[in-house]
Amino acid sequence: MINSLHFPIDELIGKSKNFDCAADYLELTAFFARNSTALASDLTDQAGISAVDDYADLNEEIQSSEEDLVLNTVRRINSRYKVLSASAYPFKLDERDEVLTCNLDQNSLGHAAYILSLVLSNLRAVSPILGGSCLHPDQQEIDQLRKFFQYFATAALAAEIYGPAWSFGFPRPDKSGFIKKLTQIWERLGDGQVSPQVGAPPKPKDDQIDVFAARLHPDGLPGFLLAVAQVATGKDADQKSLKGHLDAFKNRWFSPQPVTAFLPYMIVPFAKTDDQFLDTVRVMGNVLHRLRVPRRVAEADKLVKAGETIEGYNQLAEAVEWIASYQDRGRTLT
Repeated sequence: MINSLHFPIDELIGKSKNFDCAADYLELTAFFARNSTALASDLTDQAGISAVDDYADLNEEIQSSEEDLVLNTVRRINSRYKVLSASAYPFKLDERDEVLTCNLDQNSLGHAAYILSLVLSNLRAVSPILGGSCLHPDQQEIDQLRKFFQYFATAALAAEIYGPAWSFGFPRPDKSGFIKKLTQIWERLGDGQVSPQVGAPPKPKDDQIDVFAARLHPDGLPGFLLAVAQVATGKDADQKSLKGHLDAFKNRWFSPQPVTAFLPYMIVPFAKTDDQFLDTVRVMGNVLHRLRVPRRVAEADKLVKAGETIEGYNQLAEAVEWIASYQDRGRTLT
């Protein structure tokens, strides 16, 4: 195992260059650096080293595109800052676009949501950057990080809809069973009646729905915003659409069924490109990805202070502690 990050040279040669991957590499470099900085020129240095080591036959192509690599990566990082703002994006380039600084605020859940998403996006199964390094979390940590992301996703959907949200994905924070939890949620929503139908799965975990969130009306009548989300952290996230499953969910677990429409969401830690995003929305429904989740998490604080239910929110402090510990551990290794 090596102590440094792996430069993703495979993602940066050929016609389909992945500048999000290069941006992630620079962000992780700054996150682990003892001085919290990374140089944009590190990209060209690492590209040259990787070309000599692994792609000598492509060295000329790589050298000719080094300026393009830095320019497009810097553009991507600046775009992330513009979209998320300082409250949800813990990195900032200097005025010359030469030095990236990690300004991680350990009191910011928006920052924590971003760093957690960044790490999940670069696990071995998804990306090579953390792959062969001692910086890669172990399996127990990965399981914990996925649980944390479920809670961040719940907070993000609450802010998106601006109302209460429940973490329904198994295992649930309160360890409740499927029917008990669904009944508890529907006591608040009040549209339809939870009633398992003949032939429904006898031991359901979550039946593909990980988060419910609603924006209820004071009159208590149906026809409100009701979001249902699947949270996915694996490489096959785009193969888990809820859109074709929602009618079956209603048919299985309700009588009478809710008349309020279920609004499908997919929540992922990955940074989708604009082109990817278009087709993902076509297939998956509404999407919260890394350039939306942290900002929504930061906004959820207002709901919590107003006394609204956001299940799992009280466990986010543990995620903040893990991120601080992970950064410290990385700085001793790099």
